[in-house]
This record gives sequence, structure tokens and C-alpha cells, in this order.
Amino acid sequence: MRKASFFFTTLILMALVAGCNKTNDTRHIYIISTNDVHATIDAMPKLASLVKEYEAKGEVILVDSGDRVTGNAYVDDATHPGLPIIELMNEVGYDVVTLGNHEFDKGSKVLYSMLEASDFEWVCSNMSNTLGDTRIKPSTTITVDGIDICFAGVVDTDGGGRPLGGDRSYVDFSFTPDCDTAYELCATLPESDYVVLLSHMGLDNDRRLAERNTSYDWIAGGHSHDIYGGYINGTYISQNNKNIRYATVADLTIRDGKVAEVSFTQHNMAEVEGCDNIAAMVAELKLSDPELNTTEMVVTTAATREGVTNFTIEALASYPYAEGFVPEVTIYHYGGIRLDGFAEGALKRVDILNNDPFLSTICIGEMTPEQIETFILEKYNNGTPESPDKESHYPYFRSDLEYTIILGDSPTENPDAIDIIHNLAPRKYRVAMCNYVAENYIDSDIVSSQLRNTSITVREAMLRYARSFKDGYTPNNNTRQHEVRK
Repeated sequence: MRKASFFFTTLILMALVAGCNKTNDTRHIYIISTNDVHATIDAMPKLASLVKEYEAKGEVILVDSGDRVTGNAYVDDATHPGLPIIELMNEVGYDVVTLGNHEFDKGSKVLYSMLEASDFEWVCSNMSNTLGDTRIKPSTTITVDGIDICFAGVVDTDGGGRPLGGDRSYVDFSFTPDCDTAYELCATLPESDYVVLLSHMGLDNDRRLAERNTSYDWIAGGHSHDIYGGYINGTYISQNNKNIRYATVADLTIRDGKVAEVSFTQHNMAEVEGCDNIAAMVAELKLSDPELNTTEMVVTTAATREGVTNFTIEALASYPYAEGFVPEVTIYHYGGIRLDGFAEGALKRVDILNNDPFLSTICIGEMTPEQIETFILEKYNNGTPESPDKESHYPYFRSDLEYTIILGDSPTENPDAIDIIHNLAPRKYRVAMCNYVAENYIDSDIVSSQLRNTSITVREAMLRYARSFKDGYTPNNNTRQHEVRK
């Protein structure tokens, strides 16, 4: 009798232990998010290390929210444009990505060659194509240990109903409004345990979408290059600046076959050690194109970003345009300067190309001082003093024309401009500028009647200018544009 009692007691204890083990069966799924990589191949070794760190603790899904290309000549000007970054992403272990506007920069042929080479899935809900290719779907579901995680995608329509960029990039594509499409998609997504929107429509639109009470648990954003992480209306929104300077990790705690809780960590990638294997792969990639590593100019002293800006302006100003056209005023946009400086010593072809990854062209013509003043001041005052856009309320347009922005006496931190002081007389001046300035900030009537696109690339002008310095180039690091309060 005592044996039987002991036997049944043992069975009860075993059942209780089994039940406790089931209840405490806790696992983790980690979703690592990047955005706006912009071909920053030197950041991939650090990302690989972060992935390995989390793979040691649980299952990992690696995702990206668009703009993997345009920013590094080793990728953008490769024999097969775009493929070097795709090869690195395959090696690091990406699982799903969405489109950014820069994926379209070189047209449909290059975009679909990148898709063909990818070991990961692409999703985008508001793009369709005329080529009959159906591989980019609105969403996809990844199942990990019985947990269904749905990933949807959306790209910006900031460029007048399509993503930002030149018209030629989008001839094979059509788009529906980004925020509205992402909202409407919610009703058609498959039932899942967790839903992530890979968004390339910018932080402001991500916030607007979350405020509409969607079924997205997480909007992993990109496009506006913000650093952000926080809940809005129950939806977590994140963005990691650009160039893999940061990465967000979602930690999904799984208990009893359900997502019990989710926490987020945004990692500063400067604090992460790089993976040697991926670093070697990057080094090999850089050596694969000797032409890009050609020395074009020797810099006698380091240049700041202002120095790079002045170099670019000087290159446009000194180019030998047809019919003896010589600019009197040359204008460039500060946002188009993509390098933070030149190091002292040899400046390679790749460095110069990286300063303008967009294949910008040069527009020339004539403008009056009043016309020049108008677009400079309009851009400066874009937004509100309390909430200016990120490229306003500072001298965004840089020039060989020295000018001073006169600010109002408003007590706000960023008062609007009320005037501009320069030394131009009231007549027409010969001008040169990047086509981005002409097409985005100057009245279209002025552009069509007073300016013309030369089709000469900014890159061509910079390379020609660099090669003219046989004894070395000494940069001008001074700023010609200033602000003063009234």
C-alpha cells in the first residue's frame, strides 16, 4: 500500500513539474531593423557582429526599410551596380526588405538585377510595374517556432505621387499613396502573431499612420534619417538615422506559443566590434576595381565639410562651358554635399564620386538678384520657426556669392529670415547650379525660360577640377554664408 501511494505521489509530482516546465517555456525571437544603408559597406562588419550576438540568444530575423544603394561608388559604380551591397546583405543574413526611393535610381533593370541576386524577400504594397514581375509582394509571413510574423512594406510617394527622384527612374512603375495604402493594407493582411510595417515614407508619415489606429505592432521606418524610438497610439515606431549608425532590435518574448511581451533596444553601432570575415569581404570588394582607387588629387591639408562644399562650387564655376559661358554666381545645396571632409593626402576617384552619388547635372543661365533672393529665403523659411524642416533655418544654399541672412527679432530659437544682404547690382547674372536646386527650389517658369540643363555631370566637373592641381590642392574651409538677428 505504501508502495502504491508512493507511486501515485510520484506521478502527481511529475505531472506538476511538466506543467511548470510548460508554463515557463520562455523563448526569444529578435528582429533587427536597419534603414537607409546607402551602400555603407564599411558598416556591414559591425552589423554582422550584432546579428551573431543575438543569434547566440535566440532566433533572429534581419530586416531593412529601404535605400540600400546610392552613397558609395564601390556599390553604385560597380560593374554590376548595386550587387556588392546585396552580396554583403546575403552574407550577413537579411530576411526581408522593402523598397526605398533610391532603389529606383538606376531604373528597372538594375532594381530587378538586385532582386534576382537577393537571398531575402522584398515587400512593397504601393508599387506596381509594367514588366509583369510579381516577386515584390505587399507582405510576407515568416514563421519562427510556430510564431507567425507578418512583414509588410511601403515606399514614399513624396515626388508628386511617386518616390523622390528623377522621372526617368520610374518609367516602368506606378504607385498608390503611401500612407493611405499602408492603412488600407491592414484589412487584408493574414492573421499573425505580430505585424511589422517596413516603412520608407518618413517619420512624420509613420506618426500619421499610427494615429489612425492600425493593426501594425511596429513601424520600422526610414527615409527621413531620424533617430527615434517610441510608442504612438499603441504602435512602436523606430528609425535609425542612416548608414547603419544605429540599429533597432525588437525582443519578442514567447511563452506558451504566444508573444507575451516585446521590448526594444536601439544600438549605437559605433560601440560594436566588427566581424573579421565580413571585414575581409569588404576589403576584397574595395580592391576589385582599380579604377575607383586611382588617385585624382593630393590634398595638402584636411578639408572640412565646408571645404568640400567650396571645392564643389569651384568645380562648377571653373568648368569650360560651351560658347564661352563663365558663371558669375555658382550655387549648390548643402544637403547635396555627401562627404564630411577630405583627409590630407591622396584623394581617390571613389572619394570624389561619393560626394555626388546622384549623378546630378549642371544647369546654367541667367537670373536677377531678386530671383536668387526669393528661392534662398523661401527655402530658409520652410516650415515654421517652432518646427522648421530639417534643411531650413540655416544657409542651405552655398555659393561663391557671399551673403548674409537677416533674421527677425522673434524670441523663438529658429526665427524666420526677413531679408538677405549681398553685393549684387540690379541686373541679370550668369549662374550655374546643380539641377536639383533648379528643379526643386526655383520657380518652374524661371527654369524653363532662363535656365538650361547642360547634361554635364557634377562628377565630371569635380574630376576635371581635381586633375588640374598638379602640385596639390589646398581647400578653403571658410563659410561664405552667415546669419544675423535684426
